[in-house]
Amino acid sequence: MSSGETVPGRCKGITCFRFDEETGEMGIMAVTPATPNPSYVVADPKGPYLYCVNELKAYGGVDGATVSAYEICAGTGECKLINSQFTCGADPCFLLLSPDGGHLLGVNYSGGSVCVFPVLENHGLGPASCVLRHQGKGVNPERQEGPHPHQILLSPEGEYIYVADLGLDVLACYGVDWKKGWIMPTERPDIAGIPGQGIRHGVFDRKGERLYVMTEMACQVNVYAFDQNTGETKLLQTISAMPEKHEVFRAGKDDVNPEDTGLGTAVTPAALGGCLGAAIRLHPNGKWLYVSVRGSNHLAAFEVEEDGRLKLVQTGQSGGEIPRDFVISPNGRYLLAAHQDTDAVCVFAIDQASGMLRLLHTNREIPCVTVLALWQK
Repeated sequence: MSSGETVPGRCKGITCFRFDEETGEMGIMAVTPATPNPSYVVADPKGPYLYCVNELKAYGGVDGATVSAYEICAGTGECKLINSQFTCGADPCFLLLSPDGGHLLGVNYSGGSVCVFPVLENHGLGPASCVLRHQGKGVNPERQEGPHPHQILLSPEGEYIYVADLGLDVLACYGVDWKKGWIMPTERPDIAGIPGQGIRHGVFDRKGERLYVMTEMACQVNVYAFDQNTGETKLLQTISAMPEKHEVFRAGKDDVNPEDTGLGTAVTPAALGGCLGAAIRLHPNGKWLYVSVRGSNHLAAFEVEEDGRLKLVQTGQSGGEIPRDFVISPNGRYLLAAHQDTDAVCVFAIDQASGMLRLLHTNREIPCVTVLALWQK
């Protein structure tokens, strides 16, 4: 599934692709139109249901936006709208289903708030059961004039959530009552970033002992040691996602020879101005970590060392402009990168021995791709 719109009028809606995990090939199945700015989607892993934000600044004359629930037709890929609910804040940009699937959590970037919705028996959404607003500001007066929550990260044991706030440079920790759909203050400590980094997204490793955080404004990855018993963290490493002297891969061409080694021209330092960190994903085997950077429009691959620290081993162009999101196939063989400004999804093969990337396919059938979500029948 992919969707998105940041320039009004460009998005066709929510598009469903068929993806072949053996070959890495993808083909369009259906487009669900008339969906206002579906810039982020999440699929229900337990059934044919999809949830999307409608990233708006106002709805019905009130500051705020909506979140929508859909049923997926497994045969055609079409999505049927179930209902929508008010998010109680402007510009929602992320969604997360609770572990039991009973609640949907979201963040409002401009509204500075976190919201929780009960998932009903028909898999539609009830009105928000909880809305919590952040307060404060960061050190950058242009980007951090107030709170800007960007992601909700579930703790490894599932009893807490961390809200990554770009405006405050913090992952704010909250307790959760999954039965009531409430999020609450907790004595567990927040996780601080470095002032001015602009924390965007994070991911825990499989053991729950390391936390990797992508920063938008600094294009750096923070590596934390994490104690599941106490929630205490220690910053072990801050490493740049920008290119240095290491192996790079070719991207951006449709006529890639599958027999090619994949080596090409590195992203040059001259192209790094105005860069913004974006997505971060850990490979299913836990050995490699990948991030995307907008502006320079590149992907970076890191090797995860025995102590959890990172070693940058490869960078290269992502195959388009503004790689806002990417996903890794469940079998770990492919990385799919979504490009917001050049209307492309690029499929990279992941070398199973080294974690290195090589461009295989580019699909240009849909404009303004801002997010990808994988769903299996």
